[in-house]
Amino acid sequence: MTKTHNLSWKRDLDAKVLDVEFLLISVVQGLALNVLAVSATKPLGELQFQYWFYVATGFLFILVFWSQAIIHALSFIDWPLDLGHTFLYFLASFVEVMAFDQITHPLKWFIFTGAFLVVGGALYVYDLRLIKSHEEEYGKTPEKKRLYDHMYTRQVKELRLFVPSAILFTIFAIILIVANPSFFLDQSYHVVIAAVQTLFTFFLLLVSLKSFRERSVLITDMYKNKEN
Repeated sequence: MTKTHNLSWKRDLDAKVLDVEFLLISVVQGLALNVLAVSATKPLGELQFQYWFYVATGFLFILVFWSQAIIHALSFIDWPLDLGHTFLYFLASFVEVMAFDQITHPLKWFIFTGAFLVVGGALYVYDLRLIKSHEEEYGKTPEKKRLYDHMYTRQVKELRLFVPSAILFTIFAIILIVANPSFFLDQSYHVVIAAVQTLFTFFLLLVSLKSFRERSVLITDMYKNKEN
């Protein structure tokens, strides 16, 4: 009786933490979408095609951030609420909004998106620590073990491969523009760099969606096993 009561108490608190996490994700990304929409009004309305890739990349940023945040919340966010993780969400969203305000200023755009990626990398490191803290709990059943292995391997792969690649590309873009402002800014060849960034971000979205589908199946299997 006591064990059942304790499990029910824990489940209730876990559900409350998830509600808070979902609300946080929705609010901060809703704000980011609003800022992006306002910033994109003039470039889209006045057919300033050289800035359309920045608008597209901003929208893709939101989709990648939102999908990653949701699947992380469903996978390993539980009671007690980790404030460090939450604070990093706020910081990442703050820098993300600042970047969206610079879609018609290529150099500033790459500077702020670079800062966003650095904060995102810090969030990856922090979340990896949270995932590791659940290792013992997720080793109790084969379904939980498969879910943990997927969480851990995806987190490590993205942290070691995608995050550094995105940061290095952004640094390279900043160096190119600073070294050759007349070519990349005055002659609008920054569009080429922006197009590459859009394609890379779209690739990250495809990777995120694939991971989301795989993770969803593993989470479903885990809960089905609980019911049985």
